[in-house]
Amino acid sequence: MIDWKDVTLEDKPRIEDKICASGCHGADYGFANLFIWRKAYKPKIAFCDNRLLVGMPQWNVYAYPKGDGDVRNSIELLFSEAHERGEKLVIRGLTDKTLEEFLPLYGDRFEISEDRDNADYIYTVTKLCDLPGRHLSSKRNHIKHFERNGSWEFHKISADSCGVFTTCGTGEPIKASSIEEAKAFVDEFYREKDDPDLADEAGAIEEMFAHYKELGFLGGMLYQNGEPVAFTAGTKLDDEVFDTHFEKALPGVEAAYTMVNREFARLVRAEYPEIAAFNREEDMGIEGLRKAKLSYHPDILLMKYFAREK
Repeated sequence: MIDWKDVTLEDKPRIEDKICASGCHGADYGFANLFIWRKAYKPKIAFCDNRLLVGMPQWNVYAYPKGDGDVRNSIELLFSEAHERGEKLVIRGLTDKTLEEFLPLYGDRFEISEDRDNADYIYTVTKLCDLPGRHLSSKRNHIKHFERNGSWEFHKISADSCGVFTTCGTGEPIKASSIEEAKAFVDEFYREKDDPDLADEAGAIEEMFAHYKELGFLGGMLYQNGEPVAFTAGTKLDDEVFDTHFEKALPGVEAAYTMVNREFARLVRAEYPEIAAFNREEDMGIEGLRKAKLSYHPDILLMKYFAREK
């Protein structure tokens, strides 16, 4: 049996090393996601050679091993784990890149199927920052509508800030939002939604705020006429891609999502000039979310696949 363990903050450097080595840019098993969603999905981790193993044995589902080098020892361990439980092996999270590695070795033993609902939407930094071209003209128009509806500001969320509208003893307004202010906005957002299906997501955001600096989160708040109207936050997924984990806006504020998306992209570009693209994660099969993500014309739709043992 595999010696599984719970995800802890101490695992961050080692897991991130394996994520970068994989070169896949998929967001589902990045460290921040594993950690903040751990109470909801109870993922377990282990290491084999230069690979990260991620499993949810309670559901008999395992992730494709992240990392580099020979994958066969890792796959054989997963076979043994599933078979000892009397189950056939199910692997999720394969991409076109990892299929090139996996199929020559094990293709005759598995059936492969698309997992469209969990495909990641990836966009270039230039696209989200500048919204160029005719196909994004509607986004630029949305931003003009937002700007006409009053004064606005966008601020980085800082763990060291005591609030955007306080002086912190300096005599000048602070151009950063505090974690407490962002948390208050998000808490009110979920209270107004009053949706039990969002309980796990609310819990993940709570974990994010509780470990904001340790997890390396970067976030922003959008204000209109002095009031907070949108929040967003994410982490570096690897050396090239930034993962936008959360984006929330008040439903009655026209174009708030479009504006917070653009302004956050520009903040990330300023903070991390080496980042080339944004992974805005999956749509989970939700029609409205899929339409919204497609409306930005993703540069890559990172398809995911299931491999089910025959």
